[in-house]
Amino acid sequence: MFQSQFLNWKTVLFAGAIATGIVGGGYGIANHFAPQQTVGKAIQPGPEASAIAAEVAQITVYRTPTCGCCEGWVEHMKENNFQVTDIVKPEAEIQAVRQQHNLPGQLRSCHAAEIGGYLVEGHVPAEDVRKLVAQKPDLAGIAVPGMPIGTPGMEVGDRRESFEVLGFQNNGDIRVFNSYQF
Repeated sequence: MFQSQFLNWKTVLFAGAIATGIVGGGYGIANHFAPQQTVGKAIQPGPEASAIAAEVAQITVYRTPTCGCCEGWVEHMKENNFQVTDIVKPEAEIQAVRQQHNLPGQLRSCHAAEIGGYLVEGHVPAEDVRKLVAQKPDLAGIAVPGMPIGTPGMEVGDRRESFEVLGFQNNGDIRVFNSYQF
């Protein structure tokens, strides 16, 4: 019974997000990029990710007090051996963190995180966060715009939407970091 109530709550939350326009911004941009080699599964971290496990372990998450899917993403990170500092702030203060990392507006989601000098925006899988810190690309951060169903923290039964993890640079350039096709 609890799971049914939980799924209904997430469905209502997601529907409300769509109705208020929170989700829409990032999808148009994401569709202009060609998908990368990963189809239907996450990139598996290579040996370089293991070598920097201590560095990757610390992540600071900024979220508002009312977002349940943000709590789900925090749990996903903990389950994947990240040491999470979970900071609950008003939206205006989270927006200031995003601005410090030059996050393009169309890549916004519901929470932000900092790790290794990078910004991680939204429901990015833990494997991609490990890849980001292990490879140290010339990016300001990575993002999953909106709130795609099936991403970490946005689970709704077996439903999954295809999505892309987008990398962004300080100058506003955006490119595909990883692609998930279902």
